[in-house]
Amino acid sequence: MIFGSKHLIKILTVIIILLLLIFIVFNNINKQPIYNLELLEKLNEKQYKFIAHAGGGIENIKYTNSLEAINQSISLGFKIIEIDLKETLDNKFVGVHDWISFKNNSNYINTNENAILYDEFLNLRLFNKYKPLEVDQINKIFGENSDIYFLTDKTNNFEKIYKDFKFDKNRILIEIFGKKNFIYSVKNKIINPVYSFNFKDYDFVIENNIKIISAHSEDIINNKEIYAKLVRKGIFVFAYTSNNSEFINNNMDKFFTNIYTDFWDFNNNSCISVICDTY
Repeated sequence: MIFGSKHLIKILTVIIILLLLIFIVFNNINKQPIYNLELLEKLNEKQYKFIAHAGGGIENIKYTNSLEAINQSISLGFKIIEIDLKETLDNKFVGVHDWISFKNNSNYINTNENAILYDEFLNLRLFNKYKPLEVDQINKIFGENSDIYFLTDKTNNFEKIYKDFKFDKNRILIEIFGKKNFIYSVKNKIINPVYSFNFKDYDFVIENNIKIISAHSEDIINNKEIYAKLVRKGIFVFAYTSNNSEFINNNMDKFFTNIYTDFWDFNNNSCISVICDTY
């Protein structure tokens, strides 16, 4: 009986240890960011290395987030389209970088930073001709183009993004600002989170198994060793923003892997605008 009791205790101890290990593994899995494997493979392809910034530039104009700009970007061969999102007064997502510049460029009655109503937004035109993007148009474009990925920032309303955008969630990338917001996004199983990074965040990225980060070009240039290390570790670094052919061609795959750009010609591998700057 004594031998049997000791044997039983050993068995129970092994079971408890196994259960603890399973709990630890499962708990760690739940704390890992989720990435679509097909996306991670495609990010190495040329047409996925260039991100159409704010829908892409059009006629030497940046930041329109317009229907015309996004259609042009798709026709030029871009496979990742970044669109800035803001909410109207009545809580509709629209393609706006900031309300002040939007109002200035659409001849709105005032130029303060306050949001406007959705119906008002629909009637406005940027520079008297470009149609600003709204939810239904975004759903239509990405619904019809199954090889195009949607990248957005400016909002931490993750639940609303998944509710309002009806196409495949695996084709949505969300740029996330701040460690707390990133941890929150992981807990809520946000797919393809892009962590907004600066050089001080290196340990956080490694410890949390983050696969995609975004970083300002100036931070990259000033901290090349850190970014080179990230690239060597297989982390995708989205640099923003440049139209400078020399900057892009000399630094891509060394200090960053992908680039936000407004004016890029895939055929000539160069800028196609009079505005070929890095900013």
